[in-house]
Amino acid sequence: VGHKMKKLKHLFTILLTIFCITNVSYAASLDYGLYNVKNDVYHEQEIGMNMARTYLDENMILEKTNGTYYYTVEFSGTEYMNKHRILVNGSQVSTTKKSNSSNGTIKLTFKVKSLSSKIKARIYVDAMGRDVEFQIIPDFSTAKCVQKYSKKETTKTDKTDKTNKSDKKENTKSESKK
Repeated sequence: VGHKMKKLKHLFTILLTIFCITNVSYAASLDYGLYNVKNDVYHEQEIGMNMARTYLDENMILEKTNGTYYYTVEFSGTEYMNKHRILVNGSQVSTTKKSNSSNGTIKLTFKVKSLSSKIKARIYVDAMGRDVEFQIIPDFSTAKCVQKYSKKETTKTDKTDKTNKSDKKENTKSESKK
């Protein structure tokens, strides 16, 4: 039985690698802008997978600007867990945190240097009395553009460009977002 499990794990690793390569090539073709992207989670144990999927929103936001990428992920169930941290390629990164106590959610925005960066969430779970860590895998093939940036625009604050763009986008994207 152990031999079969090893083969299965090896096959899973190969498939995950193929997925990551095609996934990142999708991401490279994205224009500058703001995108809604679905995510997958990975934890070695099924209970960890279920917990991760329950408390991490399957939708995340990717902001792609000139050489910089920002993700925003949302967690629920903040009454059961705290100390939400993000690790990129094994190192903890600084995050911008927005809490919403009325619905028990927390949003973390963080920067990555590359879209192939490995992202993990580390959360302290009160009932377990310890940290739980799981991988967050963006699925770039699901990316839907919310707002496009022009090449010269590098932040969300360029007012003149933004108003022209949002007028055009409103008609095409508002239906699909609902």
